[in-house]
Parts: sequence; structure tokens; C-alpha cells
Amino acid sequence: MLHDEDDDCFGLWMFREGKLVELPVPGTERFHTPAPPTQEYAPSPGHLFRTDVGHTWLPEQTPEELRDPRPAW
Repeated sequence: MLHDEDDDCFGLWMFREGKLVELPVPGTERFHTPAPPTQEYAPSPGHLFRTDVGHTWLPEQTPEELRDPRPAW
């Protein structure tokens, strides 16, 4: 289990076929920011939020085609 400084809760991660991947956890969703303008910026994993606790505000999800395709981990 991992908890990034900007995450709302812990996420479950494991190695699959040599790659670190996040496993879906019910009641959570990872929200991604748009890709940086150039690749000189480090990739961002986004922010993990609980969706089952009645947050009054959740960020808007960035469409997949606008996310940074580089792995953050």
C-alpha cells in the first residue's frame, strides 16, 4: 500500500510483469492532471481520492488523451 503526500488515502500497488501498477480499490478514484507542456517536467501520478465519503468537491478528471503517458513510478 502506498500513500503519496497529495493522496487522500492509501492506494494498492503491485508488480505485474515487471511493472509497478495500481490495483483498483472500490470507493477510490485517481484523478489526473493534464500533461506538462514539455518532457523536462517529471511525470505526475495524479491524486487518489476516496469517492465514498461524501466529499463536497472532487477535481475534474482529465481526459485520457490529455494525460501524460509516461509512467510516474
